[in-house]
Amino acid sequence: MASNCYSCILDRAKFECDLLFSEDDSKREAMEELLDFMAHHKGEVPSVVGTERERIMKRRSKNPDPYREMKAESNQVATDLLPLTRRFYDESEDKLEALIRIAAAANSMEWGVKGHDFDVDSFEDVFFDTLMEKLDGDLEEARRRIDRFEKILYLTDNAGEIVFDLFVIEKLEKMGKSVVIGPKTEPVLNDVTAAEVKSMTKLSIEPTGSVIGLSLKEARSELLDILMADDWLVIAKGMGNFETMTEFDDLLKERLIYVMRAKCEPVSMKVGVSQGTLVVRTV
Repeated sequence: MASNCYSCILDRAKFECDLLFSEDDSKREAMEELLDFMAHHKGEVPSVVGTERERIMKRRSKNPDPYREMKAESNQVATDLLPLTRRFYDESEDKLEALIRIAAAANSMEWGVKGHDFDVDSFEDVFFDTLMEKLDGDLEEARRRIDRFEKILYLTDNAGEIVFDLFVIEKLEKMGKSVVIGPKTEPVLNDVTAAEVKSMTKLSIEPTGSVIGLSLKEARSELLDILMADDWLVIAKGMGNFETMTEFDDLLKERLIYVMRAKCEPVSMKVGVSQGTLVVRTV
């Protein structure tokens, strides 16, 4: 946890309280329960505290999927942008760089992150410009790893974004790669779930749990077997995966690629880029 992680987690909690509760007493009680948890888990990984926040909100509101409508709207906007995405890919001389750019730019589809403004209504207007932004990282090493590995575990992040991810995965499969998709087991934030991915594709799926990012403690043995196998490359999308997996990514040396937009200040500082930068990082 960085010092500003605390206020960011609380800001998102307030955003969700306003989304889920009409009475201020209900909002206050939810915030106080989260504050009690934070007081007893100082220094914890931000995504772990964020996961508990989501569980508090869902339990108190009796709403198992608070972002359901937002996710559906994001998926529709992303679907409408697929023709532009295909054109960008088709006209790119470097196809692999184009795929990584598409995956990183799609990670912009996120609400409630302090310092990151996302408006689903205007995303269509800015998406092409986002694709053309500076991409920071070791692109050539990412290229070498994708070329070298035949099997890829692709850990997803948000709804909406998944539409672009499936486009990327389709192209990877056409390159001869065997891809397993890792969405959430059940709703958490606006992350895409296994059930939602199953409604969109017939590709192989291995759910990653009901937490923000990835927890080795909560992952199924089937996922751990893939994750730890030396012949699998792991592509991890988004800040939640980055926050959690940097706690154990030494186990994945030479076969892990992070792809994201560094939307918050602590993550951007950790990666060494300006806030909002598109990032590809190899471990």
